[in-house]
Amino acid sequence: MDDNLTDLRVLRFREWCNLAGVSLRTGRRLISTGRGPATVQLSSKRMGISVAAHRAWLALRERAS
Repeated sequence: MDDNLTDLRVLRFREWCNLAGVSLRTGRRLISTGRGPATVQLSSKRMGISVAAHRAWLALRERAS
């Protein structure tokens, strides 16, 4: 993960999908089913994901090898 990303920064949805390595469709599905990170409502039509929420979501998805 890019060390220049602070936990308080909010990523646009498309940016988050790119960072997470998922398609927009998969990202929407993860969010709508509650299996994605917590979102931030940026406006009536836009949502974002904080870097902190992304990191927490990744931590929950880690598996021991």
